[in-house]
Amino acid sequence: MKNNINIDISSNLPKKDRKNILSLLKTIKTNPSLFPYELDIEKNKINFVKMSREHYRKSFFILAPGKGPGHLKSDFSFSLYFDDVKNIFKDMSYKNKSAIIYNHGFCCSTLLSRLLEESFNILSLKEPPLINTLKHHLDNNKGAEDVKNTIFCLHNRSFNKKQKVLWKPSDYAFDLIEHTEVLSIPSIYLYSPLREYIASCSKEKRTEWIQNRADYKKILKEFNLSENAIDISKTANQAMLYWCYFAKKFKYYSSQRSNILALNSATLLSDYKIIYKVGKHLKLNKRLNFFKQRNLNKLLSTYSKTDDYKFNKNIRSDLLNEIINNNKKDIINAEMLAEKILEIDIKDFKFENEIKWRA
Repeated sequence: MKNNINIDISSNLPKKDRKNILSLLKTIKTNPSLFPYELDIEKNKINFVKMSREHYRKSFFILAPGKGPGHLKSDFSFSLYFDDVKNIFKDMSYKNKSAIIYNHGFCCSTLLSRLLEESFNILSLKEPPLINTLKHHLDNNKGAEDVKNTIFCLHNRSFNKKQKVLWKPSDYAFDLIEHTEVLSIPSIYLYSPLREYIASCSKEKRTEWIQNRADYKKILKEFNLSENAIDISKTANQAMLYWCYFAKKFKYYSSQRSNILALNSATLLSDYKIIYKVGKHLKLNKRLNFFKQRNLNKLLSTYSKTDDYKFNKNIRSDLLNEIINNNKKDIINAEMLAEKILEIDIKDFKFENEIKWRA
């Protein structure tokens, strides 16, 4: 394998690190110690970082090395030629040992993945960039099947045979639900009540996020609505349409397969022990963790994406209620529109295929 793999010289790695990488490359098919975080097909480059179990656990966003609190922690990064990596996996078909948490954003998905991490034997990939951008690569590149197989195989490796890999991608990856390869993967769709979601998107600095998150004219067409049917310049309406788009898609695909269930973030926050039902559905193996309860208590009392300040469900509720009260008219109007679009009663809304405490 040494002769077929080239390490990018521009990475300026010390000699001892190069030696370490060459050793790890011998087990790259099964060993997740080399994690891919960026793919540039035009330049035929795929960027990796060296990751330990602790690096994975402490990386709340696997976006890029050294990008601030909660982002990817690693010893060093380097590049390989993507063609060489594809060749390693070309005769290796994707065999599922994964589970997926889909979400629309701002619904406690990071908290859920971290709670599961404490109780089950999983390797948790929180917002893995190549899964987040997979649809882009598939839509814009020739040889897309090779790309897909390579990316899926790279994200299906774990540190031991009983350890499952949990993908917790961003909302961008929701279209993965349509791909044949993921149909066999047990999945959860985590969502928040519409009112809470609109409030979350109405926070300062998030209004721009939701404004640019989707083509709302295209979503209107999905619901057979004219462009002037809804004022899509309003944050509340943008968030509502995005939420409805996810709800419609989940409802369709959950009716086609039994291995995807919804989970309301309110259910999760009311009692974290719902994670054991989640783990059972995702077919996760429990792990022995002497510090589990201490760690769970810490997770439930600090902000899940940084760990550096106090945060809990009561603080979250107070913040959201303040935003709701300040934007009540727009939010109520958006809820009424959602009821018409989806033909539902938004109050106490639940999906038919949903994890509940009372079956």
